[in-house]
Amino acid sequence: MHKCFKIVLAAVAIASLAVCCAKYESEDSLVSQKRVRDAWMRINLGKELEADENGLYILEKEVGKGVKIGDTSYCLVDYVTRDLDGNYTKYTTEEAARIMGTYSNTKYYSPELIQMGNYKLYTPMEKLVKSLNEGGSVKFILPPEATTYDYPKELKKYYKSRGNDGTKPALSENYIYDLKVVKVIDDIYKYQIDNLEAYSNKNYSGVDSLEKGFYMVKLKENPSDRDSIVPGASVKVDYIGKLLDGFCFDTNIQDSAKVYGLYQLSKTYEPLSVTYQKNGYNLSDSGQRSYVSGVINGLAMAVGRMRYGEEAIAFFWSPLAYGSASADGYPAYSPMCFYIKVRPKE
Repeated sequence: MHKCFKIVLAAVAIASLAVCCAKYESEDSLVSQKRVRDAWMRINLGKELEADENGLYILEKEVGKGVKIGDTSYCLVDYVTRDLDGNYTKYTTEEAARIMGTYSNTKYYSPELIQMGNYKLYTPMEKLVKSLNEGGSVKFILPPEATTYDYPKELKKYYKSRGNDGTKPALSENYIYDLKVVKVIDDIYKYQIDNLEAYSNKNYSGVDSLEKGFYMVKLKENPSDRDSIVPGASVKVDYIGKLLDGFCFDTNIQDSAKVYGLYQLSKTYEPLSVTYQKNGYNLSDSGQRSYVSGVINGLAMAVGRMRYGEEAIAFFWSPLAYGSASADGYPAYSPMCFYIKVRPKE
């Protein structure tokens, strides 16, 4: 669990389909894409469709009977996108990855977590998604002229410096989306706590949290005071990191890496050096916490409650893990579970 684990990765949402280096459309190019789109509709639908009020072409739509999406709701969304030739371009599902021959057991396939109102979706797409409820689905064509954003005034300079002020199309082709709203979440942090409580009840007899969003169970205890760890000491730690559904995204234990399909011949599997602090952090006079262990805070908090030779399970919410960051192995706002072993004192 090295420092690189704290790198905030770019938020992955459906709007990531718009790469920053995309060529901007000229009027002639947009006209050309319209001709391609119209021809596709005549061949595949037997007619040309009119764009809806958002500039999108709706092929199928089921509103859904679940929770309504609010202005700032988080939505778990599964989607597959294709170009008009049928080639997959982006997808969230394992099925699509297998079809494309890109499946990897080190990648976690799950719905994307997208928040409404934070400019992660093109404006026409956000309006369409907000017209759905939980369980709703829609299939539509996204034309390049609809791939613009209505950025707040204060952000225009930022985006313009990167080549787009929000008024020019970000994509150069038509794309077909198959999109389903899997779940609507109004409070992402309460949602995590509810999941952690359910996980605790199912696996650890309902053990209570030690701090908000932080749970811990000792698997092997060392009662000897002689094996207490001095604050500031560097301890050697073995770990296995998982999501709450059991998906393993990281470990520094070679045998475990092989079991979970994570083993890399080029990787050196060695114990992690963690700077020990009581409870995992220091407190200033004002009560401000300072984490200097070089690992995510939840792991530091667990190690800070252990002695040499002990083993434990710690599970905690995203503010103690990677927050809103995401990677192939874990989605944004993911609660996590770690098996931790502090090696005996050398």
